Order: sequence, then C-alpha cells, then structure tokens
Amino acid sequence: MTNSTAPLSIYRRSMEVVRCATPEEFLAATITYRGLDPIRTNLLGSIAVAVASGGRLYDAYWWWLIKDDEGAVVGAALRTAPFGLSLGPMPLEAAARLADAVARDDDQFPWIGGNEEIVQEFLRAYREHQSPGSRRTAERGRRSVIYELTDLRVPEVEGASRVATLEDFDLVEQWNRDFHKFIDGEATTPSENDRAALVAKLKSGTMYLWCVNNVAVAMAGHLSPVETPTGLVTRIGPVFTPAQHRGHGYASAVTASLSATLLRHGSRVMLYTDSTNPTSNGVYQRLGYVRLDQVAQFNLAKVD
Repeated sequence: MTNSTAPLSIYRRSMEVVRCATPEEFLAATITYRGLDPIRTNLLGSIAVAVASGGRLYDAYWWWLIKDDEGAVVGAALRTAPFGLSLGPMPLEAAARLADAVARDDDQFPWIGGNEEIVQEFLRAYREHQSPGSRRTAERGRRSVIYELTDLRVPEVEGASRVATLEDFDLVEQWNRDFHKFIDGEATTPSENDRAALVAKLKSGTMYLWCVNNVAVAMAGHLSPVETPTGLVTRIGPVFTPAQHRGHGYASAVTASLSATLLRHGSRVMLYTDSTNPTSNGVYQRLGYVRLDQVAQFNLAKVD
C-alpha cells in the first residue's frame, strides 16, 4: 500500500461501505489491511486499541470499512467524538463511497484528516451529497509529517528519564494543556474523559519525564502499541518542553530515551509533527527519524 492513490480507472469494481459496531470488530476486520501499511494506518489502529482496552473513552464512535467486491478491506476510517474524521490509505473511489456513508451516518464531523489527495476526493464527493453538513466550508488546517525511526542516535544531554506516575498527574496534565495550546493556538479545558485517559496512561507507564537534578524539564509519551501481521508499531506523542526549559536538548533526550525503550520491546517507532515547525522536524531528523509522508487536516464550519 502506498501513500498515494491510483487513478480511478483502475478501481472499477464495486465497493461497499460497512459500519463496525465495536473497536474489536474494526481491529479484526482491518488486520490484513493495516498489515500492508502499518505506519500510515497506525493512527486508526492505536485509537481502536485504546478504546478496546478501556484506556480511552469518547462521547461517541463511528468505525467504517470500505470493501471491494471480493470482500477485501481496501480502506478504513473512524471518528471519535468530539474529534474529527480520520481517513486511512484507500483508493480515490473508496474515499468517494465513504463520503456518501459519512453524510448519512455522521453529518457533523468538525474536521477531516488524512492523505491530502484522499481527503480532497472525499470532500468533493461529500459536497455532491448535498446533506446539511456537506454545505459547510472546509478550510485547510494543520499539516503534519509522518516520521519513522530508522537508526536511533542518542544525544548527550544532562539529566535522565524516568517513568511518570500518578504523583505527577498535575504536572503532566498542565503540560498536556500547554502542549495543545502551543500546537492549536488556544487553551482547552480537559474533559472527564481526558482526565480518565491521563490516569490510565500514568498507570500503564506510557508517559516519561526528563529530569535534571530531580526536576522535571520535559516529557514524552506514547500511544497504544499496535500489533499487525508485519510487526508491532508504536507512535510517540506528545513531546513537550515548557518554555523556561527550552534550548537545552531536553525534548531530544526524552524522545531518544523513550524511542530506545520501545525498540528494546521489539516495536517499530513512529511519530507525527507539525510540518511548519522547523525545530521539531530538525530534532527528529537528528535523532534518526526519516520522513515518510505528509497528512493534512481540513476544518469544517459548524452545522447551522
């Protein structure tokens, strides 16, 4: 499976969009599909794994599969309210078929993200549906780069990493809020689901702190590891250093330490970062992460 799509003329077979009732059903149905491209489908897999394990709760769920006429899954998408619609790799025709289903099932998604060519085809077909939601304007939002670790290079930085615990809840929650304000440009208030998810992450040992003289100066976490037929994949995020501690390489150090831990557990390691942030892109490239693809988010106006 590639990061782009083939011309529509190649995909003349009929396609069917199917809803899954549970994340477990979604994971089972997409196992072969995700194994063909475990990095670009990791976002879908990690969200489904987190929900299936009880580590993450959302307000509502939608799980979609696109199947060809032989029953093979050629595309997948999901939405976890209040967040937007995430598209996995798929042929352009599959994106158009999916748009019809989403217009019927979930006409109020606030944004859509994925490979830009696929997203654009989805939006084209969605506008043709003429549902109330499809009349909204779509504005380009954040673009993110997908990186995979290939050859870890650990920097020499003062301090050491440790696993964050429940005793660090207040600090990590504040840094999570600061992280989202930094990338989204506006402050948010954590929901009860967000707070419960953070408790679960701290209990499971997936958040790490870089400390200098026993003072936490940066953090990095990872999402639920995802099993595929071609191996385990784990996505790092968030990575954050508060303003007063920047410029010392702490984010590089905690990311490298966490990456090394995941590699020792036999996982491939990946992450997303803002394509317009040269600092973060430079940090990850120096650590040995290689750019694989770029994804785009489009924000839709609220439904009247």
